Amino acid sequence: MPDDERATTLLERDGTTIGAIVHDVTLLDDPALVRTVAAAVALAMDNERLQEDLQAQLQEVRASRARIVEAGDLERRRVERDLHDGAQQRLVALAVSLRTIRSRLGPDVPAPALAELDAAGDLVAAAIAEVRELARGLDPSILREAGLGAAIQSLADHSSIPVRVNVDLDRRLPATAETAAYFVAAEALANVAKHADASTVTVTAGRHDGILTLEVVDDGIGGADIEGSGLRGLADRVAAVGGTLSLESPRGSGTRLSARIPCGS
Repeated sequence: MPDDERATTLLERDGTTIGAIVHDVTLLDDPALVRTVAAAVALAMDNERLQEDLQAQLQEVRASRARIVEAGDLERRRVERDLHDGAQQRLVALAVSLRTIRSRLGPDVPAPALAELDAAGDLVAAAIAEVRELARGLDPSILREAGLGAAIQSLADHSSIPVRVNVDLDRRLPATAETAAYFVAAEALANVAKHADASTVTVTAGRHDGILTLEVVDDGIGGADIEGSGLRGLADRVAAVGGTLSLESPRGSGTRLSARIPCGS
């Protein structure tokens, strides 16, 4: 179209030019139509800009949440190391000292004193076990060293309820995916032991098309709520790595907790 047959109408927002529309010059004879079209185009541009801003904010929220989860994992690992290298080692040294003292006392020590030493030794042994359990819960070394399958089996071995484990993974997965899945399984099994009144639990995990799927299914009383503090935190953790968490828990029919976590191709 020749230039003398075209006209340009500027689009302005709050006194600032944000664009322009080029149209047939004859439309200038109908300024109301031009204003209407210009307003519609400006609104569309505003909507597109708002959508871009919203997507950018969502990306920042996701990245921020992932950074928070990563920072929490790093802090857990630090605390686990401190417990292992500090409190646990001191308790082990104390246990050795108590055994050494007892062996050196000889046969003439009053029975009450020996009983007190034995009781102290038992308390120290219990404290060592508790510290080890706490450290294992904070940052399970087996997960880092042997992978998700071994870590889930360890959870099953320590469960007060029989747990069937069916993990089909042919290789190690990204640490973020394995860690998220591990804590889903750990929290789910803890909830079953505390609340479900179940007789058996099944944990299933596998990878397909770049997605790690983890399911924990029990035959308990159901009625679990994903908005509960523990599961809400798990949902946030899984979402931080781009995954989703879902719950099916009809009353009287058991519970199925499912996580889908991206883990690469």
